[in-house]
Amino acid sequence: MTLMDILDAAHESTQPSLVVLGSRGSIPVSGAKYTRFGGNTTSIAIEQDGLAATFIDAGTGINAYEEHGLVLSDQLSIFLTHYHWDHIQGLSMLGDMWGGDCIVEIWGSDDPKASLSGAIRPPWFPVSLAGQDNVFYRPIEGVVHRGSVQLTPFTVNHPGGALGYRIEGPGAVVLVVTDHEQVEGAVLKIPEGHVDVVIYDAQYLPSEMDGRRGWGHSSWKDATTFASEVDADRLILTSHDPGRSDDAIDAIVGAAQEMFPATEAARPGMRISL
Repeated sequence: MTLMDILDAAHESTQPSLVVLGSRGSIPVSGAKYTRFGGNTTSIAIEQDGLAATFIDAGTGINAYEEHGLVLSDQLSIFLTHYHWDHIQGLSMLGDMWGGDCIVEIWGSDDPKASLSGAIRPPWFPVSLAGQDNVFYRPIEGVVHRGSVQLTPFTVNHPGGALGYRIEGPGAVVLVVTDHEQVEGAVLKIPEGHVDVVIYDAQYLPSEMDGRRGWGHSSWKDATTFASEVDADRLILTSHDPGRSDDAIDAIVGAAQEMFPATEAARPGMRISL
């Protein structure tokens, strides 16, 4: 049996769901004003048969899986949107990986091994990720199946390049677009098919966008426009700005709901059935 056979068997499931572990953009934050929408950076678990075996991104949220009642599988697949710090820094403190308690495959664009081994190593971190013989790297080029879940990458607009993911389960389809700047006149090319839920970058206010062009993020207005265009049933705003308090995020949701009523903000522990 090959490694891929082992991983496929480990991910078999009939009742998958997405669980948000972190939805903060740029840097992790803490304090009383961040209690509801959290301070951990981006990570989303896919739970199947009671195990968290698949993840979208490895921000600091990936280490909060136990806080949200998840049990970590000993066979992990981590699908990265890109290699910026806020999407990979959780790997540096993933104890089960460093301890050799699980096999980890990391999927990403271009050369994930070169990107990650160059980032998580001395002098920036005490030990090198390249030295872990239980970590395997997979350049993602097309559809990948994990049990009853299908993941399809697509290109989004972010400095240095980034991916979004179409995640299709037995009962729902979710688009994950964590870091994307919508450029006027450009069309975001996504895989064809119905979309039930959109998780979309809304780091900035519409009034802030002119001063942040080229930074690779969108506003809540961009998010509502996109959700309407793809005829989604539900919109979840994510990549919350690190300076944005719970009350400020509530205000954003309220404004967005005037354009797309079924809008929420991503928060730790949020569960989305697939």
